[in-house]
Amino acid sequence: MNWDDLRFFLVLAQEGTLSGAARRLRKEHTTVARRVEALEQAVGTKLFDRMPGGWRLTPDGQQLVPLAERVEEDALAFERMANSSEIARGVVRISVPPVAGRILFAPRLAALLAEHQGLEFELIGSSHVANLARREADIAVRMVTPTEPGLIAQKLAEVGVGLYGAHDYVANIPEESWELCGYDDTSYGLSKAEWVRRLLGRDILCRLRANDTASVQAFVAAGLGVGVLPRYLGDNDSRLTLIREDEKGESREPIWLVVHPDMRRSPRVRLVMNALIDASRNIAEEFQL
Repeated sequence: MNWDDLRFFLVLAQEGTLSGAARRLRKEHTTVARRVEALEQAVGTKLFDRMPGGWRLTPDGQQLVPLAERVEEDALAFERMANSSEIARGVVRISVPPVAGRILFAPRLAALLAEHQGLEFELIGSSHVANLARREADIAVRMVTPTEPGLIAQKLAEVGVGLYGAHDYVANIPEESWELCGYDDTSYGLSKAEWVRRLLGRDILCRLRANDTASVQAFVAAGLGVGVLPRYLGDNDSRLTLIREDEKGESREPIWLVVHPDMRRSPRVRLVMNALIDASRNIAEEFQL
């Protein structure tokens, strides 16, 4: 049996579809199917029922999931321990929200690459919270407070926000007729909508929602309404007018650096962590966070 096939089995069991498993594993969906079928042949039993809406675990497959999880946990612990004793070279995978990664951190990691020729970076720009225990990333930069047990977290900075609108929209649409380009109905989105309500002193109609900052920025720039954006993004967009800033700090967003304790001992990971901490100080000064 190819033990690596267990990883494909577990991810498919968690996602329930070939396409979802392929995205997480960064493989083709045909590869996922082939590896799982190889595992079924190796163990001599059917692990999934192929349904029109996805792949459903069979009773035998359900019984094997806890065992496969223990094997994966031990394998990941072995890998983390092995990586903790190496020199500062190799790939460091950094999970960071797409906009923050592109604007705030990516430019500031260039000097580290130039100085350490043995290092490689892989920025995973996704709003998905990477599972550090499963090595989906080595380091995570998050805009939400970490809640997983057993991780080490350090607050890097707090990001100021503002209420923005396109120049023509703010100039030509009466304030009482403004609409909100908002975020989805998560705690983050609801808190931003509540801040706008307090800021304007009234409820505001919201007919456009998105789960990422770049989309909200695009909605606002297109003149579809006003929206809450980080200052580092809105202040540098020539299409937008800053209507109100968060003077009281009611809606500031923390930036957290998160790492698994085993990976913190890795020289290459420590090097990148220190670079991100230094970068956050420069970011705070440049964008007046």
